[in-house]
Amino acid sequence: MDKTIIIGGKAGAGIKEAGRMLLGVLANLGYHAFGYVDYPSLIRGGHNFVSLRFSEKPVYSVDKKADVIIATDGRSIQAHLQDAKEDTVWVINEKEKLEGAIQVPFKEVAPGFFKSSSVLGAVLKLFGIPLEEGLPFILSLPEREKNEQIYRDAYQATPTVFELKKAGERKGDVLTGNECIALGAVDGGLEFYIAYPMTPASPVLHYLAERKGEFGIKVIHPENEIGVINMAVGVAFAGKRAMVGTSGGGFALMTETLSLIGMSETPMVIYEAQRAGPSTGVPTYTGQSDLLFCMFAGHGDFPRVVLAPATPEEAYRLTRDALNIAWKFQVPVLILGDKHLGESYYLSKVRREKLVEEPKLWEGNGEYKRYAVTEDGISPLAFPGAEGIIVKGTSYEHDERGITVEDALSVKKMQDKRLRKGETLREYILSREDTVAVGGVKGSDRVLITWGSTEGTALDVAEEMGFKVVRSVFLEPFPEERLKQEIEGANLVISLECSASGQFEKLLKMHGITPHRSLKKYDGRPFFRDELIDILREV
Repeated sequence: MDKTIIIGGKAGAGIKEAGRMLLGVLANLGYHAFGYVDYPSLIRGGHNFVSLRFSEKPVYSVDKKADVIIATDGRSIQAHLQDAKEDTVWVINEKEKLEGAIQVPFKEVAPGFFKSSSVLGAVLKLFGIPLEEGLPFILSLPEREKNEQIYRDAYQATPTVFELKKAGERKGDVLTGNECIALGAVDGGLEFYIAYPMTPASPVLHYLAERKGEFGIKVIHPENEIGVINMAVGVAFAGKRAMVGTSGGGFALMTETLSLIGMSETPMVIYEAQRAGPSTGVPTYTGQSDLLFCMFAGHGDFPRVVLAPATPEEAYRLTRDALNIAWKFQVPVLILGDKHLGESYYLSKVRREKLVEEPKLWEGNGEYKRYAVTEDGISPLAFPGAEGIIVKGTSYEHDERGITVEDALSVKKMQDKRLRKGETLREYILSREDTVAVGGVKGSDRVLITWGSTEGTALDVAEEMGFKVVRSVFLEPFPEERLKQEIEGANLVISLECSASGQFEKLLKMHGITPHRSLKKYDGRPFFRDELIDILREV
């Protein structure tokens, strides 16, 4: 069985909660499942929906056209008429009318309180799932007695249309990419998370703030993004591991300090969760159009790392690695995510393990030179407060001790040191096994080449359409040779991205890789599986 279910309603009505609980039930029944969340930039009101797809096979995306549409209000009926197929089963609120639809009492627990319990009851009965499967989720809600009664009422009022059998053992936990970014940072030794709320990065701030005591970290919300990044620089200068999180506009405000980070060689991790831009753009929707901005942000020449996870497991592991890479090489590491990865529901196995690697530290011999010239370009670290030494950090060009210089020889000497560190960093990154991910039909001569969360839909269509899927995990340093090896001999290479101007395609061409075709989507939504299949049939 492979079905897509849309659950729609007004913002604040518990639609996301209903989707997450349903995904939990499907997980307990042994199904693979994925949930796409769509909501407007409003606190309450407007229309939002969750689209869930489940199957006995792994799934990483949803279909645009749904097999079941749950409409808890009249607006949801109108909004999703375009998403219905001829045989779509509609379940609507008892107060609404639609020919052939099943009517169910989608009751709120109290005025203004959520309807998630009635939605869960209706969907479980529709699929013939025993009522007991949903009870643990209902009993975890506040107002548990009222919620249970409403859950039972909706269950009884709904006919059974499908017979969903148990598919096996549970495949993992329900997680979002943002939750895994947060957990990866904690296990990479995070001590301070500093952020100004900006969707779609905000859930990381909320998640860590709620658990700061459990994780033993400080979480700070300054006045704006300029304050965020400068405070983080001070924290790192003092020897504590810091990370900041933001989206495109917030990162734009941080870019002057990004150059300061480059000049002062400050270890820093920046999570940039892309929304659809430019400017304020479409805050609660997705895009991949900050790629080249992140690659080249800041003035002057300095080394950096840009990496892009595609799954919750990778979000966890790469964020943990990002903390260690930043401190090992004293560089900024940008984690480039997006709303689709950050807020979608995945069924995933993340095995947590704390991994904090010690950076190159000063051994205490002789005069301390913060910017000591070394063969690998990496200067040993010491921190203010250490007995008998002075630690100077600066945005100005400087000598080994951190004293301002302007003479030509000294300027070139320090620039060469930073470039040499960049080469050391490049060798380290490109020697990793995980710079490129390969999936789909690995022996195929038809290739979808992509990056970030777009890989999920590519993998979901690959087998049916006969494509190999190649993804660049690291974007700077760019794994040019690995990518060329993976597409060598291909008769058709298609770049796939959510960018209007084809930024990833441009990056590929910069490195001598010219795809035969480029598929771009830029309406704030990810590629849907059935949509991509239709597009590829035309290629």
